[in-house]
Amino acid sequence: MAAPGVEFFFDYASPYAYMGSLKIEEAVNRHGGQLSWKPMVLGFVFQAIGFEAPMTQGKNPKSDYLLQDLQNLSEAYGAPYKPRTDFIIRSILALRATLCIPDGPERAKAVHGLFHGAWGEDLDLNQPEVVAGLLDKAGFEGAKLVERTQEPEIKHQLKANTDEAVQRGAFGAPTMFIDSGRMFWGHDRIDVLDHFLGQAAGA
Repeated sequence: MAAPGVEFFFDYASPYAYMGSLKIEEAVNRHGGQLSWKPMVLGFVFQAIGFEAPMTQGKNPKSDYLLQDLQNLSEAYGAPYKPRTDFIIRSILALRATLCIPDGPERAKAVHGLFHGAWGEDLDLNQPEVVAGLLDKAGFEGAKLVERTQEPEIKHQLKANTDEAVQRGAFGAPTMFIDSGRMFWGHDRIDVLDHFLGQAAGA
C-alpha cells in the first residue's frame, strides 16, 4: 500500500500558512505519508481570481479581527508570533530560495526557518541578507541559495507552482491536496485532511 501524499501550497506572506506549517507534518507523519512543500506567490493567486485581501483594504472589522486572531492562534498553538511592522510581506526572494533546496525534510527546515523569521521575528524577507541569515541558521549556505534565486529555472518553477495552484482551484494559503485530488484550504482544515489521510492509509 502506497503512503498517502500531501502537497502543501504556501506563501510566507500568509500568517495562516505559517500556522499551518506548524501542524501539517504531524498530520502527514501520523499516517506514514509523504509531504511536498510547494511555494507559490499568493498575490498572483489573488490577482488571477480577482480577490483583494482584507489587509490591503485599510482598516475594517475583518482586518481588526485578523490581528487578534493571530494572537489567539499564537497562544493556542504555542507558536512564536510578533506583530509585524509592515503586514504586507514581499516574499518572492524567500520563495525562490526555498525552491533551490530539494523537496522533503531539507526544504522543510528552510520553510520553518523563513516562516519563523517573518512571523516570529518581524523580519523583512525582501532583504537578501535577512533571507541568507535565516537560511544560515537553518543549516544552509544562505548566500549561495540567495544567489541562485536569479536562475531562470528557479523563477520558472515558482511561476509554474503558482499557475498550478490556480488551475487546481486554490484561492488562498495554505492550500493542500491529497492524492485523490481532494483540496483543503486553511490551517484549520488540517484536522479534516488528517481524517481523509487516515482513510487513504487504511484503504
